Amino acid sequence: MRIRRIVGALLDRDNPQKMRAYESFADALRDSDTYEDSQLIAVVKEKTKRYRDTLANSTSRVVASRQVAQNMFVLSYVEPGRMINVLEVGGACGASYFETRHLLPNRIAHWSITETPAMTTAGQSLNRDPALSFHSDLTLATAQLASRDLVVAQGVLQYAGDPLQTLNALFELQFAFVYVTRTAVADVESPVFTTQNTELAAHGPGQLPNAPPGKSTQPMTLVSHQSLLSVVPANYEMVFTFDESGERMLPIEDRRVTVRDIGFLARLQPH
Repeated sequence: MRIRRIVGALLDRDNPQKMRAYESFADALRDSDTYEDSQLIAVVKEKTKRYRDTLANSTSRVVASRQVAQNMFVLSYVEPGRMINVLEVGGACGASYFETRHLLPNRIAHWSITETPAMTTAGQSLNRDPALSFHSDLTLATAQLASRDLVVAQGVLQYAGDPLQTLNALFELQFAFVYVTRTAVADVESPVFTTQNTELAAHGPGQLPNAPPGKSTQPMTLVSHQSLLSVVPANYEMVFTFDESGERMLPIEDRRVTVRDIGFLARLQPH
């Protein structure tokens, strides 16, 4: 299974432009920029390098956003008595790992990231940390872990061709905890396939002086909150749910779709 993920992509919530609807995710993908775009990957790589180096040279631990606070809460909650192994789906060049290592030192035994082939290569070229690894195959990424403690999907499911199938595949790995965050859900009865436009400079953590100008387009699949939660299997308990944004309206063709961001932490129940 290949996961497609856009990093740091932002919808223009104040001035949304009319978005096109497509018959399928494949149609939206054909009308979008490639996820292997060299400029986009170069921006994410350079931003991550700067972010990693800034954290490494800092003696203060600053939680700079609600999202970071939520992530740190989840990482502190999961198996608090020992170091944990983490699989991150769509982790780009490792910004979340570097952030966690800085804010919660001695918390991570190994952090394994699965990404597109080009992003995997970019992450590997930056990496000098034996506790971090990059893979373009989900099975190989999981095999790097001595235990299946936590799988993380941050802002990734809506950029998968089938968010429900992708989430189901993560539950099938039988990790002790499944953490989903920054996932867009909509008031729709069936999946809606569309695209969104983002600035190249919006991708990756932080700012990049002299970032290349221009926009990038990503395919997106919107499903309902109820359908997403229906994927959670019976042997998992919903520990926390997170309301991560207010509602916003997206003009998609001749309709206005209400969208919001949600998350949850689910725990595998003992046999």
